[in-house]
Amino acid sequence: MSISWGNSAVRVYAAEAWVSLASRFAAEYPGLADQLEIILSDPAPAVRLQVAENLHVIYAAAPERMWTMAARFVSVEPEVEIVVAYLNRSMWHLTHADPGRCEAMLDVVIRRFGGGYLGCGDRGRTYLLESIGGLAAQLFAGQGRARARTWLDDWTADIRRYGELLGFFTSHLRAAFFHRYDTSTEPDAGALCDRAQAALAQILASATAISASAYRVHASDAGESEKEAARERYGEAEKLIHHAMSQLYFGSGAHGRDCEDGPGLPNPAAMRQFLTDYHEVLALFACTREPGTLHHLIELYEFLIPGDPLTVFDEIHAILLGRGAEEGYHYESLGNTAVVGVVQRYIADYRSIFEDEERRARLVAILRLFSQAGWPEALKLLYELPELLR
Repeated sequence: MSISWGNSAVRVYAAEAWVSLASRFAAEYPGLADQLEIILSDPAPAVRLQVAENLHVIYAAAPERMWTMAARFVSVEPEVEIVVAYLNRSMWHLTHADPGRCEAMLDVVIRRFGGGYLGCGDRGRTYLLESIGGLAAQLFAGQGRARARTWLDDWTADIRRYGELLGFFTSHLRAAFFHRYDTSTEPDAGALCDRAQAALAQILASATAISASAYRVHASDAGESEKEAARERYGEAEKLIHHAMSQLYFGSGAHGRDCEDGPGLPNPAAMRQFLTDYHEVLALFACTREPGTLHHLIELYEFLIPGDPLTVFDEIHAILLGRGAEEGYHYESLGNTAVVGVVQRYIADYRSIFEDEERRARLVAILRLFSQAGWPEALKLLYELPELLR
């Protein structure tokens, strides 16, 4: 549902007025908290909304009373959009002041709504999952809370049920993945980044295992119903893997060198460190069989070339001649454009690395693969290579 009201909704404005009074005088007049509690039980959703998203205004004056009201509210409120408003506004203000109580409230919401299987429209379900994912990411990566770690363990153990929720969780970690590479950030930025990276690795390990297992079933002589179930598991796992890949791709600055969501990787030194720190994570991404995910991974590696040209080239070669060749990435026009661009950049800026015969052979193998797929740009580079490397 969509909660709205017009100019004649007097009771809504009265509720707003009670909230405004409580924000200023709750300590002097305890009766204001009583009035807010009454409003939380009002039959009109728009009236309840005014208090739900501003319940934190009485925290300083009556913290225990506020948490008691909040516990009852998240246990009985029938409108998911009002629960979302409480999580996004009121509770978010208190995640640092009282993280333990926030975890308790979120526990109730998670248990009550079963991780997102709601009897409501898609929009309400999506908003709730985004709120839960964002708060869990903040509590886990931002503060290292043990309860949030337990949620992560539960969710990664059942990706089919919690895959969408884990997608929102990783979305909210995008900036955290790169905090340690911004020298202007706070001293604990490294710990925050470590926790975010650990969460990503855990999610990817689970999703990659599910994808590989489902693929093996689909490629076997199993029955059609079993294969159909495997296709569904594979699609759900790969969707999560692709979403996680997007967080690194866009968060790093690889897309148009635009990293407005965070610090990104501002210089070659940061890129070099990122390649070391995220080596295992990048290896998990390279296990995907989806060309779209592989394409983002190749583009990310292209962005990282200044950090370590030798390592990046070897990784790109391994992807293209390995999983990429298996899944036909060389037949994709975007793949051809990306790879030709990478090769041209290496020849222009890092030609000396091809003085090594083995690495030069790898370059030839890449161009031959794309040439045999019928791409004239790759074929042209292949024939001109001896002159270009002279």
